[in-house]
Amino acid sequence: MCHLPFPRVTNEPSSVLLAGFDLWPGSSGWSRRMAEAVGATAHRHPVLTFSIRAPSLPHTEFLLGARALRVPPGSGGLLDQVETFGRAVQRQLDAEPPGLVHTADPLVGAAVLAHPRRPILLYEARRLPSSELPLLCARGQEAQVLEPALRRWERHCVLEAHGVVVTTRARADEVRALGRKGPLHLVPDGVEPADLRPPGSAPLRIRHVGWDLSVGALRILLAMVREAGPEIRLHLVQPRGAPWASSLQREVSAAARTGALTVGRPGALPAGWAEVELLPGIDPESAAPAVLADALEGFARGCTALAADSDAARADLPAGCTVFFPRGDAQALAAAVRTLAGAPDLLGQSAAEARSYVVRRHDAARVRGLLRDLYRRHGVVHAAGRTSPRPSMPAAPPPWSGSSPGGRAVESTDPGTPTGRFG
Repeated sequence: MCHLPFPRVTNEPSSVLLAGFDLWPGSSGWSRRMAEAVGATAHRHPVLTFSIRAPSLPHTEFLLGARALRVPPGSGGLLDQVETFGRAVQRQLDAEPPGLVHTADPLVGAAVLAHPRRPILLYEARRLPSSELPLLCARGQEAQVLEPALRRWERHCVLEAHGVVVTTRARADEVRALGRKGPLHLVPDGVEPADLRPPGSAPLRIRHVGWDLSVGALRILLAMVREAGPEIRLHLVQPRGAPWASSLQREVSAAARTGALTVGRPGALPAGWAEVELLPGIDPESAAPAVLADALEGFARGCTALAADSDAARADLPAGCTVFFPRGDAQALAAAVRTLAGAPDLLGQSAAEARSYVVRRHDAARVRGLLRDLYRRHGVVHAAGRTSPRPSMPAAPPPWSGSSPGGRAVESTDPGTPTGRFG
């Protein structure tokens, strides 16, 4: 295996390219990371973002101090869209070679590693939250072609990138298991902490987040509503990038007509509506297990999370503000909901722990500082004449080997919270 040399710092201003087959601005974990990185560096370095274009977004604009370029995905299937985006990435690398490319997209990472000018590559090895999966999951014949290619490209990026970024220690262990020997940087996702609000009165308001809603998962939710009784209200968040299958949409519409639930796009409800967020992956056949990126914005508002129990979920999610229940068990889910509905003090304690966890591990200002220092460690220097905002809180995250003196990671997102009442 070939290891790339650690970059040499120069006195020349360097540009940063943030690229991915995703929408920016958007609600996905990678889209929020792009916004963090732009906020950290756009007033210090030339920054270009490269993403796909939604009909409501312009092809090009200046946004938050960065130049944003967007590629129309086209009207073909997912494979055609991926190929179109890949060709656009190649043209951009040829036309304006950046000093550093930061991406969570294995397609972009593979293009950078194959480019003759070989920019510095920071590859973000994310465990994809459900909000991102519609852009990268295909069905039928497309899946047989695309999924093995994505796995192959990701392994290539994990092994060969100058640096690999992970958001949790659990993900770091997975990356090491793939064979990564080079620098590994632990930088959590960032989110702006919100003001805590007093617990609402009955009924308890629950929001199911994420796109991965199968017919089986919907039936579990409807059984939970019947079991839990009139003390709850359930809202389903519709997918942003890919619609539900028509058979599922019919069942959702029928349930909405009976008053069992409400449905809306992301952001359709006020941010303070939900007191509990039900994470995706409740169906045993689910393709989208709950991960921290699905829950962070809810935690920032003081929401309790409901998550199907698994080793991955317990590794990622803070115990003090997460209720775990057996996957596929509507009665256990209803029992957990009834317990929360009857315990406003417990919800209040959970809200405080959720916000404390976000402030301690995921404060957006701190994460912006970590990203800025990470780019500096990989050779990105200030452009002359650019104003530098006031430094943020942290010190630089050094390359991490998986251990440190005393057995603690240099930068950790261990999700444990002080009391762990729900675990």
